[in-house]
Amino acid sequence: MKIARGRELLTPDQRQTLMQIPEDEWIMGTYYTFSKRDLEIINKRRREENRLGFAVQLAVLRYPGWPYTHIKGIPESVIHYIAKQIGATPFSLSLYPQRENTLWDHLKEIRIEYDFVTFTLKEYRMTFKHLHQLALENGDAIHLLHECVEFLRKNRIIQPAITTIERNGVGSKSNG
Repeated sequence: MKIARGRELLTPDQRQTLMQIPEDEWIMGTYYTFSKRDLEIINKRRREENRLGFAVQLAVLRYPGWPYTHIKGIPESVIHYIAKQIGATPFSLSLYPQRENTLWDHLKEIRIEYDFVTFTLKEYRMTFKHLHQLALENGDAIHLLHECVEFLRKNRIIQPAITTIERNGVGSKSNG
């Protein structure tokens, strides 16, 4: 059965679950604990809100893999965990997104410093090829979406909009 291109597979709740940041000690310890090098890069910012915002951007790119602007809610425990490492007050994050250029400048610096890649046609094709192989083994669309997110994360590819991932997963299934 061929599935129409552009069909959305997930309900809004399923999308939120896929993009949500878990309040899990293992996740925080693995993805949100900063190295000495991380702290040196983070601490280049003069203002507390920019240090914390930069640190949170780096953390959410590591896990779950979406840019800060795509994440709807970051648990307070995660913000506290990050803030404690850099000596910032968690409240200062509320002052961070006041200048949109700062968000984009920080994202660009993180991409350069940490070798994150923007999702372009090249990455789409690479991901599609990977998912196509998996679709031959397990054609479940939800499974493929989770595999897609994991593949992008492992390859330091910044997650695109969730609907793009849905189309990628659906396309792999329908062509498989």
